[in-house]
Amino acid sequence: MRIAQSDEIIQKYVAQYEMQRFLNRDLLRSLQLFQFPPMANVYYEQDEQHYLHFLVEGAVQCGHYQLNGRVAVFALSTPFTALGDLEILSDEPVWSSVIAIEPSTMLGIDRSIVERYGADDPKFLRFLIDQLRDKLYKTNGLQANQIMPVIHRLAMYMLAQQKQGDDVLLPGKEQLASLLGTTTRHLNRVLKQLVESGAISDTYPRVRLLDRPLLLNLPV
Repeated sequence: MRIAQSDEIIQKYVAQYEMQRFLNRDLLRSLQLFQFPPMANVYYEQDEQHYLHFLVEGAVQCGHYQLNGRVAVFALSTPFTALGDLEILSDEPVWSSVIAIEPSTMLGIDRSIVERYGADDPKFLRFLIDQLRDKLYKTNGLQANQIMPVIHRLAMYMLAQQKQGDDVLLPGKEQLASLLGTTTRHLNRVLKQLVESGAISDTYPRVRLLDRPLLLNLPV
């Protein structure tokens, strides 16, 4: 949901992520501030897209709704990430649902502004291409890892999510299980196995990586 404008907060994020590198003056001055509580929808699948968002705080999950009403998660995104970059310059509806999984802050630009000031801007278009390429690589890598045992997929995921220090904040178990292509029951078994091996702490969802070499060299 959009909140009252605060130029000071917007400029803080612009500077933090050096957004002037890929947003021209007109796009920068059109940025709006959004905050989403946990489980709030940023985009609805097959809905019309109204904003291009930039995730600057928090985390979101991307997925498709199945016939049983559950979401099949295929990506989890953390800052800094563009959301809606696939559809923003086309007439296509939103391709996937995007849901905040923790309190999330975003900067957004109205679709009409993006079309007017960004559609012919090489720097902005290059940014969109880079974002889409990175997401494609991550998706392909996740699909390629489906042949690996779940314990290896989980280890690789946790290592990839590690930013600073040894702690990793994991999503809910249903979301994580869907992302890894397994069941919550089997995920619980794998987590227990990693805890008992001394590789991670028993503090889900904020897990401490206690033995990085072990996670990198799990037995097959």
